[in-house]
Amino acid sequence: MEQPRIKAPELRSVLSPLIVAHFLSIVREIAKRGLKKDYVQREDNLKKVKGRIAIFYNERVNIQKKRFDKVFCRYQEYSEDTVENRLIKKALLFSQQILQVAGISESLLPLQHTVQECLSAFANVGDQIEVWEVKAIKHHKIFREYDDAIKLAQMILHRYDYNITNITTAEENYCPVFWIDMAMLYEHYVLGLLREAYGNKILYQVHGHTGYPDFVCHSPQVVLDTKYIPRFEHDNFDTYIVRQLSGYSRDKRIFPHKSETDIPCVIIYPIEGDAENPFRGKQLEDFLKDEDRRLWNFHKIAVPLPILNSTERVNSR
Repeated sequence: MEQPRIKAPELRSVLSPLIVAHFLSIVREIAKRGLKKDYVQREDNLKKVKGRIAIFYNERVNIQKKRFDKVFCRYQEYSEDTVENRLIKKALLFSQQILQVAGISESLLPLQHTVQECLSAFANVGDQIEVWEVKAIKHHKIFREYDDAIKLAQMILHRYDYNITNITTAEENYCPVFWIDMAMLYEHYVLGLLREAYGNKILYQVHGHTGYPDFVCHSPQVVLDTKYIPRFEHDNFDTYIVRQLSGYSRDKRIFPHKSETDIPCVIIYPIEGDAENPFRGKQLEDFLKDEDRRLWNFHKIAVPLPILNSTERVNSR
C-alpha cells in the first residue's frame, strides 16, 4: 500500500471486491468462533463510584457545577468493544459501502449477505477508532485469525484514506500494486468449470503415492492437470510434464481399480478467447479423440480465461 499506485483502468471495481471477499471469509470464521474480549478502559459520569475517581475531571464536571449526585469515574470493563473489534467493524461498514457501489450482481450477492451476517455478530461493538489506536494494535498468538483480519481491515481503510465518502468519489484508474498466483487462479477457475459440467464426478487434489493431481475422474478414468503456460498449443509436451502425469495415471492409490487400457492424461492450458465453459454439454470422452502424435493417450484441452479489456466487460463480471 505504501508503493506508488499503478494505472489500471481495467481493474475498476475489481480489486476492492477481491480484498473484501478475502476479508469477509476471515471475519466470518472469527464470528463463528466468537469475538475476542478484553478489558476496555471506560470513563463515565456515574451515580456510584466504579473503579477509581478521576479527581480533576470530577471537579470540573461535577463539583464546580454543584452536581454532587454524580461522580466521574475511570474503570475497566470486560467487553467485546475492543480496539481490534472496532477496527474490524469499521472495515465491515466500508466493505458494505464498497459492495453497494459495485452494484447488485450474482457474484457479489453472497458477499453482501455475508457482510450483514458479520455486522450482526459485531452488534455490541462500536465503530469509532483513531489512527493512533490502529498503530498500537498488537499481534495475538491465540486469536491468529485476528492478525489477518486486522491486516486486511487496515488495507481496506487505507485504500480510501479512512474516509467512507471516498468510496464513491475516489479515482479508480489508479490502484495499489498487487500480485495474483495465476497458476492457482487458473486451476481453481477450471475446477469451477469442470464441477459445473460434471458435478462430483470430478475429484480435486486426490492424494496419491506419486503426488496430488489437479483433477481425477473415475467414470471415465482420466487424470487432468492444469498448466498455466500461454501459447502451449504451439509447444510439445515437456518431459517433466509427461513423467508427472504418467505417474499419476499408474498410481494405485489414485486409481485403485486396474484399467484395461492406459488411463488418458490431459493437459488443460489457457488461450485467449470468449470465456465460456467448453465442457458444458459435452462428455469427457469427446475431448479424448484427438491424441498427441508422439505420445499414447496424451491429450490437450484449451480453456480460455476471461480477459479484462474494457470498463463494460469488467463491470459485467
